[in-house]
Amino acid sequence: MRFSKDFMRFLYLNYSYVSNLGFKLADLLPPFLRTPLFRLMLKKLGRRVVIDYGVYIRFPRKVSIGSDVTVGRGVAIYPSFHEKTATISIGNNVRMGPGVTMLGAGHDHTYIDLPDNGASITIGNNVWLGAKCLIMQGVTIGDGVVVAAGSVVTKSVPAYTIVAGTPAKHIKERVLHESDSI
Repeated sequence: MRFSKDFMRFLYLNYSYVSNLGFKLADLLPPFLRTPLFRLMLKKLGRRVVIDYGVYIRFPRKVSIGSDVTVGRGVAIYPSFHEKTATISIGNNVRMGPGVTMLGAGHDHTYIDLPDNGASITIGNNVWLGAKCLIMQGVTIGDGVVVAAGSVVTKSVPAYTIVAGTPAKHIKERVLHESDSI
């Protein structure tokens, strides 16, 4: 069954309205009610996850979040709707600063009508995404990576490295020490 572009636009706009309204209402709920709501909405939500207020997740059934994750205020996660197999997967022990954006959807600039495209984003374990960094479609962030605040990640990042800049470039290897904290 093929729908007209006008009908698809109508559905998209109404989904946008309902989705946005849902996230605004979720921002009014206390944490003990928000967590079960996110557990219902997302494809997967691990244990001990903190999702701050003002977070927006487009197409939440395409997003998986591991355990011990902190999602900062104003984070925006956009998986691709048009690329059916494209998802966003966030590992365990991940820290996302305020304003982080993940864009799994985009447009193909090689065509005049800019058709929609998209690809999966994968964030490994023990990753720190600094405030206001931008992760683009098709990127895999390896385990233990640190992405500096304000960076734009356009290519996959190997494990245990630190990247910064626009576009993000390798700065140095991440050296780990034993932790004294509990």
